[in-house]
Amino acid sequence: MFSHDDLRTTRLLRLFLVTSVVLFGFVAGVSLRVVGADEPEAEEVRSERTSSSGSSAITSAAAFSQTLTGRVYVWDQGRLRPASQARVSTGSALVRTDSSGRFEFAPEERTGSLSIIQPGYDIVRRPIYYDQSVIVLRNLVVRAVYIPFSEVTKPAVQRWAHDLVDRDLINAVVVDLKNESGQVFSIAATPTVKQIGASRAGGSVADFLDELERKGVYRIGRVVTFLDNTYPRWFHEHALNHVNGHIFVDSMGVTWSSAYTAGARRYNIEIGVAAADYVEEIQYDYVRLPYENGLRERLENTEASRVAAITRFAREASEALHLAGVAVSFDTFGVVSTAGNDQGIGQSVEGLAPYLDYISPMVYPSGWHPGSLGFAYPPEHPGPVVRINVEATVEKARPNGTALVRPWLQDFHDYQSRGLGYYAEEVHAQIAATAEAGGIGFMLWDPSLSYEEQALEWALGLTWSPFG
Repeated sequence: MFSHDDLRTTRLLRLFLVTSVVLFGFVAGVSLRVVGADEPEAEEVRSERTSSSGSSAITSAAAFSQTLTGRVYVWDQGRLRPASQARVSTGSALVRTDSSGRFEFAPEERTGSLSIIQPGYDIVRRPIYYDQSVIVLRNLVVRAVYIPFSEVTKPAVQRWAHDLVDRDLINAVVVDLKNESGQVFSIAATPTVKQIGASRAGGSVADFLDELERKGVYRIGRVVTFLDNTYPRWFHEHALNHVNGHIFVDSMGVTWSSAYTAGARRYNIEIGVAAADYVEEIQYDYVRLPYENGLRERLENTEASRVAAITRFAREASEALHLAGVAVSFDTFGVVSTAGNDQGIGQSVEGLAPYLDYISPMVYPSGWHPGSLGFAYPPEHPGPVVRINVEATVEKARPNGTALVRPWLQDFHDYQSRGLGYYAEEVHAQIAATAEAGGIGFMLWDPSLSYEEQALEWALGLTWSPFG
């Protein structure tokens, strides 16, 4: 089980382990490197990342003649165990560890750097020049708040976020890289983004994220995916269509790109790869079909084909972003976990779980209609509503991959008929329910940034047992 004090109580054990492994390396006469998840320096790692295509795949000019082998371990409930199925990348090749935590790269696959991604643990990204390495990952339970595209460039907002970090109320942030209009900060802008005029100045965002990295904050870059009011208007062949033959425009007056076309999928993947130097994780939102009526693609395709299109995007994004050294998560409709079908939008927890590191159901109690989940008025029962949905999501994800469940929780007042206030008690009830239901970590949503700090403080006392 993970608790706020776990890292402190296991530091001596870690030191003993590292010392033992190093001594073993000297005795065995091998070239051995032991790496901890908290060891990399920001500038050192970034200096190792270059790419001829402008992406952030990890590369190096060093030439290697020996095979690189290594083992990855994690601390789980106070003991060391191999990290099975961890994703390990050199930037030119990607493998998964076996049941003993072992990985291997041929000489031509080596670049002088490694990234290791294992859900529930911090990410390692650093230079590795030894022929054998042992990597020990530390636990990660994300406690995050969301900062919108329009707010993150403001100095006052950045100072506010740093204050939350400095008081240990959060250890992660979710920052928009691409918003609902299709605008993209320059740190994630690709040639196509620039071509269509969607790039927006992001220098201050880069500095902000760099400062957070130096403090050890886990940075999540949110990419609004197929909801996009820019890209589909330039590339009609990659847009969703209305049954009347025109480009589909939803009830908000926004267009959507199509998960069925390789161009639209590639466009959003490349944005994530371009931002990999600045975040530990890319989170795709609106990674679905719109739910409104009149969509031609819904009428012409079965549920199986809708799910296949979204799942294909998950597979392609996983391959590219894991190679670039970042984790991948998808936001999903909470109802998809309990309804037994895709709700017409193409999302399937079971289909996504093999490719993602985190699945993030949006389980806001105010999003459930009266009578849902057995409650006459769901917003009146924030804890039970979240517990039921997180449990259902965990049950669908766990048998199908290594993805963990980290939900979006409601930190805003109820918008249904009764307009219930959501304060620290209501927010904490959701966080505690997430821990009880087998989720790991949480993200709070409130675009107004009026987060309940007392709930964040109470969250420090929770324990998390994501592996069951």
